[in-house]
Amino acid sequence: MKFSRALNFTFIAALIATTLAPAAQATLFPGFPIDSETQALTIEDESAVPFSFIINNKVQSSLNSGTPESPEATRLCDTFNTHGCNLDPSASITVNSILPVCGEVQENCIEGLTFVKSDGSSTDATFDRYFKGKTFTTPAELAMPGGSRVSIWNANGVQNQGGTDQYAVHVHLIWSYNSGTVDVNGFSASVFAIKPALDTRYKDSGIVVGPAFNGIFGSITETGEFEYDGSCVAVEAGMCGKKVEFAPHTRVKLKLRISNKVTGWLHGRISHPEISVTPIDSKNNQLTVAADVVDVPMMYAQYKPAAMSSEFKRLSDSRRSGHGFYGKTFYWQYAPDVQFSFVAVTELAASVKDTAAEIHSYWNVASLDGNGSQKCLNDTSKLVGFVTTNAMAYAGRAPDWNDGTLEYKVAGLHYLPDGKTLTTGTYDLAMRSDAARCLYGFTSAPISATISIISPDGEQKVATTVLNEKNGWLYLAAYGFTFSSPTIKVKLTQEVPKVEPTPIPTPSPSQTVTPATSIKCFKGKTVKTVKSANPKCPKGYKVK
Repeated sequence: MKFSRALNFTFIAALIATTLAPAAQATLFPGFPIDSETQALTIEDESAVPFSFIINNKVQSSLNSGTPESPEATRLCDTFNTHGCNLDPSASITVNSILPVCGEVQENCIEGLTFVKSDGSSTDATFDRYFKGKTFTTPAELAMPGGSRVSIWNANGVQNQGGTDQYAVHVHLIWSYNSGTVDVNGFSASVFAIKPALDTRYKDSGIVVGPAFNGIFGSITETGEFEYDGSCVAVEAGMCGKKVEFAPHTRVKLKLRISNKVTGWLHGRISHPEISVTPIDSKNNQLTVAADVVDVPMMYAQYKPAAMSSEFKRLSDSRRSGHGFYGKTFYWQYAPDVQFSFVAVTELAASVKDTAAEIHSYWNVASLDGNGSQKCLNDTSKLVGFVTTNAMAYAGRAPDWNDGTLEYKVAGLHYLPDGKTLTTGTYDLAMRSDAARCLYGFTSAPISATISIISPDGEQKVATTVLNEKNGWLYLAAYGFTFSSPTIKVKLTQEVPKVEPTPIPTPSPSQTVTPATSIKCFKGKTVKTVKSANPKCPKGYKVK
């Protein structure tokens, strides 16, 4: 079996995406029929599909060219070797594997969840159970995870804004099997504050195969919700794990055992991160991420497609998911890390009075693509860096390396939902110290940094900046800047050590040597000769 690594996460993500207090999670906003002259959209973070599944890439390609699915070959499967999702030599499949809690499984699993208080004390959450639903195993020879379900944890005394101490952990690894080669394509980890919602209308989530509403045979993802507003982290028959907001100033530490093929860059919705990567064996690392929950503003806007710019229209097919009812109250939700979101924020800001619709709290991290040809930032042998922000829209890639600076673009609306309070931004960049030194050719001596927040008109915005180096990681941050679409620039520097000249020893002054002379000293008939530089006769002797 051959193993290789591929971290182009964008295509896979497209397939699986369907100081004010934050609002209640996941409002179902007003929408319109899909053929109406007025449409609506939101820009907010996506929720990952809450169950494991398999994609048959060959059927996906056939669908794109007009060939329908059949009972023998469906696009989506919930177990191997059914409906054409076969592990044979010619197979091309992608697997979205939700990881279990470590126990019977000791690789690619969740080792622990901890909540850290402001005084440094901590509370370890305890695993309660999984959401119910179908799971699957992977043949052992592939050495890759099977498909588990989202796990529920209890954190005694750590209450969320929903009034519970329950949290859900959703960690998934995306991998593929192509003609006998196994690739790791991406990784994501999220922690949610939840509150159980009981209703007999909730049903099991998973893959449904059969005739669709239009009579055409196919495979679809069933979330199990009866109101398609995305408010459930996960669903089982009779119960939804409803998203609620974290309590203010919550800090979360998630510890994972994960394939060491998860490399390159991560991004996410966290702040003040601390990262630790420790090898376990030749195939797995222990990855620990401790970070603050971050509050993120979201946008809702109505618009007339005919009146929008050509760039808006060209990019509007970007990664998105639908909400509401397709023929009646439909609107699109766009991911914040696609280029379209920058365009939408700019073009629709005036129509929403430059004001966010709601604020939601998040804690999540996920894989990013590398940084092009910049070898120092695009190391595929290990985790290189981590970039996070609370911006409404942000670049879905590692920082750009441009003329000696690391640049990152963000965008957002000026005001929070009250229409008065300015939105303030957060930006955290963590990267391996050796990667930073590689970029600049630095030595192991301490590094300094200049962080600038530059608006589109060239004005430098005020921000609080932080630099810290700890355990082989360099942490840089900027907080408190305002929007609309600034560029964050980081330039690292290192003082060149002064080279002191080697002192040349000064020779000691030479001593003047007085030549010796001799004298004869007499005492009676006794004669003595005295020879020295300054001869003198002994007592009782005289010179004649």
